[in-house]
Amino acid sequence: MTTSPSLSPQSTRPAAIAPWWHTVLLLVIVLGIAALQGNPRVVSNAEHMSSRIPIYISTLVYELFLFGFVWLGLRARRVGIREIIGGRWSRFSDFLIDVATMILFWMTVIAVLLNVQIFVRYNGVKAAGPLLPQAARELIFFVVLSLAAGFCEEFIFRGYLQRQFLAFAGKHWIAIAAQAFVFGAGHYYQGWRPVIAITIYGALFGILAWLRKSLRPGMMQHGLQDAAAGIAIFIVNKYHLVKLG
Repeated sequence: MTTSPSLSPQSTRPAAIAPWWHTVLLLVIVLGIAALQGNPRVVSNAEHMSSRIPIYISTLVYELFLFGFVWLGLRARRVGIREIIGGRWSRFSDFLIDVATMILFWMTVIAVLLNVQIFVRYNGVKAAGPLLPQAARELIFFVVLSLAAGFCEEFIFRGYLQRQFLAFAGKHWIAIAAQAFVFGAGHYYQGWRPVIAITIYGALFGILAWLRKSLRPGMMQHGLQDAAAGIAIFIVNKYHLVKLG
């Protein structure tokens, strides 16, 4: 019978959940695509596209591809998706606890990221400009992408990579820092300042997953924050409520 490694603070070095070469290949893919997306010509083309829907669709396909790739690696060690996510909602109170955790975490994220943005001097809305929805149809695709990314990215980075790094290094703080670095580097196309903020964002998710032994609160917060940001910015732009930039 195969058991999954624990995210418990008391655990030391659990067994790897996938072959080491699989993790190396995943890192090559993530960092390679990030470098390609950060190419000035690619960024310029994205900024001048008449519709952002092709960007949303291609990004969604990429997210699903990474999820599928990770799933294949887990199958090699007979580790299930539910084992990576952690537990289940046996009672309605379990769901409410995760929602409450998500809300508290969301408040923490807002406070931390606002200070980080001030410190590194960057505008998050401006940095993500090429991806922000400008039309109603774009908004629909953006919300779908946001929810999918919330699930896939938490599963990949805080579920798969964090556990793999823990198996390799044996220390939680190294595992959390390593997955956060890869997560931040994967957003290199937004510029180096956002990478700093996103790396810290990823570390917060890593700490949450470690302490809660579950990806559920992080998945909910990640997806809803991205979706809410897109909806809010769309409304602001549509009705000219605030000048962004």
